[in-house]
Amino acid sequence: MIDNPFLKRLSRTLSESPGTPIRLDGLAGEESAVARMINEQIMKARKCERIAGGSLGILESEEAFYEKIIRVISAMIRMSTLGKKERDLDTLCGDIVNIFSKELDFDNCSIMLKDEEGNKLVLIAGSGKGDKYKRGKTWKTGTTLEAGVGVAGTAFVTERPIFVADVSTDDKYLEMDNDVRVTSVLAVPIKVEDEIIGVINFSHPLYNEGYDDHMENLMVLLSGFAGQVITLSKLYNSLSHWNDTLKEEVDKKTTELMRKNRQLRKIALIDPLTGIFNRRFFFKRLEEEFLRSERYEVQFSLLFIDIDNLKPINDTYGHMVGDRVIKTLAKMLKQIGRQGDMACRLGGDEFGYVLLEADVEGAYNFALRLQEQFVRHHFKGLKNNPTISVGVANTKHAKFKDHKDLYRGADSALYEAKLLKNAVRIYSNNMNHKNHNKFQLPLID
Repeated sequence: MIDNPFLKRLSRTLSESPGTPIRLDGLAGEESAVARMINEQIMKARKCERIAGGSLGILESEEAFYEKIIRVISAMIRMSTLGKKERDLDTLCGDIVNIFSKELDFDNCSIMLKDEEGNKLVLIAGSGKGDKYKRGKTWKTGTTLEAGVGVAGTAFVTERPIFVADVSTDDKYLEMDNDVRVTSVLAVPIKVEDEIIGVINFSHPLYNEGYDDHMENLMVLLSGFAGQVITLSKLYNSLSHWNDTLKEEVDKKTTELMRKNRQLRKIALIDPLTGIFNRRFFFKRLEEEFLRSERYEVQFSLLFIDIDNLKPINDTYGHMVGDRVIKTLAKMLKQIGRQGDMACRLGGDEFGYVLLEADVEGAYNFALRLQEQFVRHHFKGLKNNPTISVGVANTKHAKFKDHKDLYRGADSALYEAKLLKNAVRIYSNNMNHKNHNKFQLPLID
């Protein structure tokens, strides 16, 4: 047993109450000095312990904060990919709340956006652990909330975050029929530039769970980013819809323009009475075919056709009967003609026909078939059927400088044929009668 007071007090300090200073009363001399030295070391140890404990707390707090930042950044990265393709608003908001639910500590999350009038909030999407946001009840996706009502409505109107640690003690909280247990809630306005477009609600079933000033600031940042994604997606959808509308309008205008062009082409190039090409198109095509025949050394024949004695028919029976005769000849040209050849009405009772890759014999036979079919046709009301005269010019049979020269050759041949009526004449600039053939009647110089 220790009788010395100093030793007793020292033993108690070391065993029973570690870190408690030694009482100095009743001690004298060296014992008092030693006790003071021990007490000084004890106080230093206690100070170091407090500093160490505080530093550890700071480190733990900073580590938790950095972890939250990492989660927020991860959520922002995942959200950044959502607005890059077309999707409806419900799907986009559903994807956003799913990201919030997976990346952050909140038990549940929902997004409410303002309606077109800006007087109400519409519940667009909700998600959480177990995904308890149900459809088919009073409070469901699509349900509206008046601005200024409830925590979310108040946050929307005041344009600032509102945190309620215990909803049972706050009159602003409006209970929702969504089978989600809520004790604490944080409502953060979604702000895009100077406009509040909605509210994001974060809730937890436990009191004040996971909330602090840092988390609130991070949620404000995250909500703003979510607002940018939502706005970008709306813009993308609008542009996509506008592009579709524009494409439809362009297609519609293009179809209309094509129809108008066909009408203009018909007016510009088609003879309105017969439905075949007119004089304007004839000369353009004749020039092209003449150049092609020279370049590739391919011959073709040009036929000029004239209805004999059409004027007496018009004078006797009227122009409607005369027009019927003209249309009949045009119809026959299309019927017996070949694909690729060109029939046109040059004016009045004169027609032109380009017979591609046809020699003189082929052109002559074609003219005879046309004459025979025309004279056999029965024209109702006419006592005598009209006949036709044909002049032929062939690019190989005679020498022509250009398409106009060829035209003059066929016209000269037609003139000779009309002198005889119901005749076919072939143009040639060769006066040597030894070169005549059985298809050639009197030549035209």
